[in-house]
Amino acid sequence: MCATALEQCLASPSTPRSLRNTAQEQWHTNPSIELWQSTSTAFQKVHDYPTLKKTRASEKKCRVSEKKSRRLQPARCPARTVLVALVLFAGVPQVAPADESLAAHVPGDVGLFIELREAHDLLIPLIEPEIWSTLAEIAGQKAREEDTSEWSRRVERTVNMTPAEAIRKLFSQRIAFVGEGLLRSQDAVVLCRPADRPRELIRGWPVQPLPTSTRTSVYRLPYRVGLAIDDRLMVFGDNTTGGMFSKVLGVLESGSEDTLAENRLYQSLLARVPKDPDGVFFARLSRSPATTAPAATRPAPPELPGPLRGSKNVLLALHRKGRLLHFSAVGDAPASIPAHNGTLSKLVAGLPERTLLAWAGRVNYPSLTAAAQTLPEYDLLRIAVQQAPAKAIERLSGALDPAVCVAVGVVSPENRRRPAPPVPALALLLATQNAEAAEREWRTLFHSTLALYKLLSLKATPPRRPLRLDTIILDGTEAEQLDLSTLLNTAPEETPLGELHLSWALDGDVLIIASHSDWLRQILAARHQHAPRLSTVSELTLRSPVRQPDNLFVAQTGPIADLGLLWLRHLELTAPQVLKPDWWRAYQPGGRNPQLGIQVTADGERKRLRVQSVTPGRPAYGILQPGDEIIGCNRRRFTTSQPVQEMRLGLAARRDARYIELYVEHGGGLTRVRRVPLPFVDPIQVLRRVVSLGQIVQRVVYTDGVPNAAGPRGVLTLEMRGGEKPLFAFSLSPTASQPR
Repeated sequence: MCATALEQCLASPSTPRSLRNTAQEQWHTNPSIELWQSTSTAFQKVHDYPTLKKTRASEKKCRVSEKKSRRLQPARCPARTVLVALVLFAGVPQVAPADESLAAHVPGDVGLFIELREAHDLLIPLIEPEIWSTLAEIAGQKAREEDTSEWSRRVERTVNMTPAEAIRKLFSQRIAFVGEGLLRSQDAVVLCRPADRPRELIRGWPVQPLPTSTRTSVYRLPYRVGLAIDDRLMVFGDNTTGGMFSKVLGVLESGSEDTLAENRLYQSLLARVPKDPDGVFFARLSRSPATTAPAATRPAPPELPGPLRGSKNVLLALHRKGRLLHFSAVGDAPASIPAHNGTLSKLVAGLPERTLLAWAGRVNYPSLTAAAQTLPEYDLLRIAVQQAPAKAIERLSGALDPAVCVAVGVVSPENRRRPAPPVPALALLLATQNAEAAEREWRTLFHSTLALYKLLSLKATPPRRPLRLDTIILDGTEAEQLDLSTLLNTAPEETPLGELHLSWALDGDVLIIASHSDWLRQILAARHQHAPRLSTVSELTLRSPVRQPDNLFVAQTGPIADLGLLWLRHLELTAPQVLKPDWWRAYQPGGRNPQLGIQVTADGERKRLRVQSVTPGRPAYGILQPGDEIIGCNRRRFTTSQPVQEMRLGLAARRDARYIELYVEHGGGLTRVRRVPLPFVDPIQVLRRVVSLGQIVQRVVYTDGVPNAAGPRGVLTLEMRGGEKPLFAFSLSPTASQPR
């Protein structure tokens, strides 16, 4: 009765639209008697509805009667139950469940979809400048650390909240990021379902309502940001025709069933991970932007680890448990995990506790030998392979097991004179099938390569200093140490390296080769259980330990960040010039004049360049497309009739070596700024980002081979750092009190 009367009020054409919308939204959100009474009172001021009057009187009388006779007739006149039933079965449109996945509002053909539930505590640390710029680049939007201040200012002007406050209020329930694809999502959309009503949130925002003929309200925010509100859902994006924002808006307005939630591929991948995930990452790796290039020339998807290898579509599901974040990874490739003997787990578990990075996997040795033959003619490795004793490499490969482990640790060189942080050291652990044969063949190859070097050094002008080979004892094991320090141009003791070694030893059935004798000593001590081992780390972070994984990866990102921060402070005092990106420009591919990979025709009269084609695999591929018109670069329009020359000068004088900003028009539409990433590696920037990541994540563990009826599954576990103290202490050595 109540619902019917209220429906008549809502359907009346004489009822003011604002009152009708407000009442309907509140009714859908909280269908209770108290809300019905307050809503009907508001309508009473506009209309005279006898039915509503009678209904209110009837409800009041019913409640009084129920109160008086509750003991005798407990089931009589259950007004609240009847009202709920009427709402459920009446023709009034229902509100989507608060926990419904946002995939139900996304087109089914999107290339990238990331969704999180109640994850504002995870999102707030990501606004740290280095982390934010890293995520922006993963999404295909090159960014600098300085851009974060501009981004923060725009957020505050757009929604009248700081970024952290906006995350808490807007992303408190669910948030989704939708883009064209991995590494190329410059046209992206953010969907969120806040706890508060959207129309209450936008009060005080600088919004400009746009005309719409549907229930979805559309607004324009500053910086050409579009905002759509549909019930409790908010959508932010670039409000341009034909973009991702328009596609999502089309789904909301049409109620289309062609959504990602209904996509068969997405459903099949989601069915292979644990139920009710706290987050989802879905990406189509095979999607290519519009291009004139044939499909055969398009770049192949990146090579992925075991269970995802060969997949064109991948999905990661997040499940939270305290400070541990577990990601289950699946792909659509018909991959299978072969049965193994568990050697990989043993290799990693026996490493020192202070191991920073460790990867264990399997290697095809014959393919490595063939790859060495493709190296340049005078490459030392190729010469060594060619000059090796007949069949020695083949015999060594036959004596080795495919299981391999790469481990990175730290050492404090004894010979350096100036204080410096610990130095990373590398070790290669090779499992053997025949330990005696492997040692014999490795020793033969090792000594023959050393003899070849001595021969080549005698012919060099001036002659090179000889290398010293010694037999040493490390933790009770005999090892050989080749001192490579003489290869350094300066005195080794005056450099942070101090000394450079190539050491090796056979420990049981494992051949170990290390870049420093002290790192080899640490590994042997851990394997002999004379020092803490890494096994405690893998057991702590793995939710579903795999006894026979195909790949195993451990990264102690917290200690890596602590060591990286120590190095940054040291370089700031000793070599500040290397901290600037411009110092690294001369060491990059193409130097200061990289190629974008576009073919253009110049229009000198209109001062612009028209893109004819884009070369697959080059920097502009996926960002520019045929028909685009470049009208400027570096935030300036072309001003002469020689746009090609201006473009070349702009590339050489770009303000950031990692990208160039282009003013682009397409089809006479709006001018947009496109950032084209350029091949550039800045080790200092990489180090800063590693430090930022390690201040959030303490440890990372990945393993694959988890059995699944539809195929293998990988498990990635992140242990969040929070307020935890450093796991290990790093300091400069030698100290000021030590003799130099």
